[in-house]
Amino acid sequence: MKRRKNHVDINRLVRGDRGQWEHFVRSVSPVVNHVIRHTLSRSGKNASEAGDLLQDVFVKLCRRDFELLKKYDPHRSKLSTWVAVIARNIAVDHLRKRRPVTLSIDDISEPKDNPPPETARIEIPINRLPPRQQLIMKLLYEKDLTVREVARLMGIKEQSVRSARHKAIASLRSLLGDKTGKGDVSII
Repeated sequence: MKRRKNHVDINRLVRGDRGQWEHFVRSVSPVVNHVIRHTLSRSGKNASEAGDLLQDVFVKLCRRDFELLKKYDPHRSKLSTWVAVIARNIAVDHLRKRRPVTLSIDDISEPKDNPPPETARIEIPINRLPPRQQLIMKLLYEKDLTVREVARLMGIKEQSVRSARHKAIASLRSLLGDKTGKGDVSII
Protein backbone atom coordinates (compact mmCIF):
# COMPACT_ATOMS: atom_id res chain seq x y z
CA MET A 1 0.00 0.00 0.00
CA LYS A 2 1.41 3.34 -1.03
CA ARG A 3 1.41 6.00 1.68
CA ARG A 4 0.85 9.64 1.08
CA LYS A 5 3.80 11.92 1.71
CA ASN A 6 1.93 13.93 4.37
CA HIS A 7 0.49 10.90 6.16
CA VAL A 8 1.15 10.69 9.91
CA ASP A 9 1.78 7.16 11.11
CA ILE A 10 0.04 7.02 14.49
CA ASN A 11 1.66 3.71 15.43
CA ARG A 12 5.15 5.14 14.97
CA LEU A 13 4.06 8.37 16.66
CA VAL A 14 2.85 6.69 19.86
CA ARG A 15 5.99 4.55 19.99
CA GLY A 16 7.99 7.76 20.33
CA ASP A 17 9.40 8.18 16.81
CA ARG A 18 10.85 11.70 16.97
CA GLY A 19 10.70 12.28 13.21
CA GLN A 20 7.05 11.25 13.13
CA TRP A 21 6.31 13.56 16.08
CA GLU A 22 7.95 16.51 14.30
CA HIS A 23 5.99 15.72 11.14
CA PHE A 24 2.78 15.48 13.18
CA VAL A 25 3.39 18.83 14.91
CA ARG A 26 4.18 20.55 11.57
CA SER A 27 1.08 19.13 9.91
CA VAL A 28 -1.51 19.89 12.63
CA SER A 29 -0.09 23.10 14.14
CA PRO A 30 -1.77 25.42 11.60
CA VAL A 31 -5.18 23.86 12.27
CA VAL A 32 -4.69 23.88 16.05
CA ASN A 33 -3.48 27.47 16.01
CA HIS A 34 -6.45 28.57 13.86
CA VAL A 35 -9.00 26.83 16.11
CA ILE A 36 -7.50 28.31 19.28
CA ARG A 37 -7.31 31.84 17.86
CA HIS A 38 -10.85 31.59 16.47
CA THR A 39 -12.23 30.34 19.81
CA LEU A 40 -10.48 33.10 21.76
CA SER A 41 -11.55 35.84 19.35
CA ARG A 42 -15.21 34.73 19.39
CA SER A 43 -15.14 35.25 23.15
CA GLY A 44 -13.78 38.75 22.77
CA LYS A 45 -10.32 37.75 23.98
CA ASN A 46 -7.18 38.61 22.11
CA ALA A 47 -5.05 35.77 20.83
CA SER A 48 -1.99 36.60 22.92
CA GLU A 49 -2.39 33.35 24.88
CA ALA A 50 -2.73 31.20 21.77
CA GLY A 51 0.90 30.08 21.85
CA ASP A 52 0.58 28.74 25.38
CA LEU A 53 -2.64 26.95 24.50
CA LEU A 54 -1.02 25.48 21.39
CA GLN A 55 1.65 23.98 23.65
CA ASP A 56 -1.05 22.75 26.03
CA VAL A 57 -2.63 20.77 23.19
CA PHE A 58 0.60 18.97 22.39
CA VAL A 59 1.39 18.38 26.06
CA LYS A 60 -2.06 16.84 26.50
CA LEU A 61 -1.47 14.59 23.51
CA CYS A 62 1.88 13.40 24.93
CA ARG A 63 0.69 12.95 28.50
CA ARG A 64 0.76 9.47 30.04
CA ASP A 65 2.69 7.86 27.22
CA PHE A 66 0.48 9.26 24.42
CA GLU A 67 -2.66 7.87 26.05
CA LEU A 68 -4.98 10.25 24.19
CA LEU A 69 -3.33 9.67 20.81
CA LYS A 70 -3.68 5.93 21.30
CA LYS A 71 -7.46 6.46 21.50
CA TYR A 72 -7.62 8.12 18.08
CA ASP A 73 -9.79 6.14 15.65
CA PRO A 74 -9.06 6.93 11.97
CA HIS A 75 -12.41 5.39 10.98
CA ARG A 76 -14.33 8.07 12.89
CA SER A 77 -12.56 11.23 11.71
CA LYS A 78 -9.50 12.71 10.10
CA LEU A 79 -6.57 13.27 12.46
CA SER A 80 -6.65 17.03 11.91
CA THR A 81 -10.37 17.16 12.78
CA TRP A 82 -9.84 15.10 15.92
CA VAL A 83 -6.95 17.31 17.08
CA ALA A 84 -9.00 20.43 16.26
CA VAL A 85 -11.73 19.25 18.64
CA ILE A 86 -9.14 18.74 21.38
CA ALA A 87 -7.72 22.23 20.70
CA ARG A 88 -11.16 23.81 20.89
CA ASN A 89 -11.91 22.04 24.17
CA ILE A 90 -8.65 23.27 25.67
CA ALA A 91 -9.38 26.84 24.55
CA VAL A 92 -12.92 26.70 25.95
CA ASP A 93 -11.65 25.25 29.26
CA HIS A 94 -9.11 28.07 29.41
CA LEU A 95 -11.85 30.66 28.87
CA ARG A 96 -14.01 29.09 31.58
CA LYS A 97 -11.17 29.24 34.09
CA ARG A 98 -10.58 32.91 33.30
CA ARG A 99 -14.25 33.88 33.46
CA PRO A 100 -15.01 36.17 36.38
CA VAL A 101 -17.47 34.94 38.97
CA THR A 102 -20.84 36.53 38.30
CA LEU A 103 -22.62 35.21 41.37
CA SER A 104 -23.14 37.41 44.37
CA ILE A 105 -24.28 36.66 47.86
CA ASP A 106 -27.54 38.45 47.08
CA ASP A 107 -28.27 35.82 44.41
CA ILE A 108 -28.70 33.25 47.16
CA SER A 109 -31.97 33.89 48.89
CA GLU A 110 -33.08 32.47 52.19
CA PRO A 111 -35.73 29.75 51.92
CA LYS A 112 -39.07 31.23 53.00
CA ASP A 113 -41.24 28.09 53.09
CA ASN A 114 -39.18 26.13 55.64
CA PRO A 115 -38.59 28.29 58.72
CA PRO A 116 -35.99 26.95 61.16
CA PRO A 117 -37.34 24.98 64.11
CA GLU A 118 -37.69 26.83 67.40
CA THR A 119 -34.64 25.51 69.20
CA ALA A 120 -31.69 27.09 70.89
CA ARG A 121 -29.40 28.21 68.11
CA ILE A 122 -26.15 30.05 67.99
CA GLU A 123 -26.23 32.93 65.53
CA ILE A 124 -23.31 32.34 63.16
CA PRO A 125 -21.82 35.69 62.10
CA ILE A 126 -21.30 34.69 58.48
CA ASN A 127 -21.63 38.35 57.42
CA ARG A 128 -18.26 39.01 59.10
CA LEU A 129 -16.50 36.80 56.54
CA PRO A 130 -15.07 38.12 53.27
CA PRO A 131 -17.65 38.01 50.42
CA ARG A 132 -16.04 35.05 48.64
CA GLN A 133 -16.00 32.95 51.82
CA GLN A 134 -19.62 33.96 52.55
CA LEU A 135 -20.66 32.80 49.10
CA ILE A 136 -18.80 29.50 49.37
CA MET A 137 -20.26 28.77 52.82
CA LYS A 138 -23.80 29.58 51.66
CA LEU A 139 -23.44 27.38 48.58
CA LEU A 140 -21.99 24.50 50.61
CA TYR A 141 -24.18 24.61 53.70
CA GLU A 142 -27.38 26.37 52.72
CA LYS A 143 -27.72 25.12 49.16
CA ASP A 144 -26.10 21.74 49.94
CA LEU A 145 -23.85 21.84 46.90
CA THR A 146 -20.75 19.67 46.75
CA VAL A 147 -17.24 21.10 46.61
CA ARG A 148 -17.06 20.08 42.95
CA GLU A 149 -20.35 21.84 42.14
CA VAL A 150 -19.26 25.03 43.91
CA ALA A 151 -15.92 24.97 42.08
CA ARG A 152 -17.62 24.59 38.70
CA LEU A 153 -20.23 27.24 39.49
CA MET A 154 -17.62 29.77 40.59
CA GLY A 155 -15.04 28.82 37.95
CA ILE A 156 -12.33 28.00 40.51
CA LYS A 157 -10.43 24.89 41.54
CA GLU A 158 -11.89 22.44 44.04
CA GLN A 159 -8.89 22.99 46.30
CA SER A 160 -9.68 26.72 46.37
CA VAL A 161 -13.18 25.92 47.62
CA ARG A 162 -11.81 23.61 50.33
CA SER A 163 -9.24 26.20 51.38
CA ALA A 164 -11.83 29.00 51.57
CA ARG A 165 -14.16 26.74 53.58
CA HIS A 166 -11.34 25.89 55.99
CA LYS A 167 -10.42 29.57 56.48
CA ALA A 168 -14.07 30.52 56.97
CA ILE A 169 -14.61 27.82 59.59
CA ALA A 170 -11.44 28.88 61.42
CA SER A 171 -12.62 32.52 61.39
CA LEU A 172 -16.10 31.59 62.58
CA ARG A 173 -14.70 29.41 65.37
CA SER A 174 -12.55 32.30 66.46
CA LEU A 175 -15.47 34.75 66.38
CA LEU A 176 -17.80 32.38 68.25
CA GLY A 177 -15.11 31.44 70.75
CA ASP A 178 -14.56 35.09 71.60
CA LYS A 179 -18.31 35.68 71.90
CA THR A 180 -19.08 32.71 74.13
CA GLY A 181 -15.90 32.76 76.19
CA LYS A 182 -15.09 29.24 75.03
CA GLY A 183 -11.97 28.73 72.96
CA ASP A 184 -13.13 25.55 71.23
CA VAL A 185 -16.48 25.90 69.50
CA SER A 186 -17.53 23.23 67.04
CA ILE A 187 -19.31 24.58 63.98
CA ILE A 188 -19.31 21.52 61.83
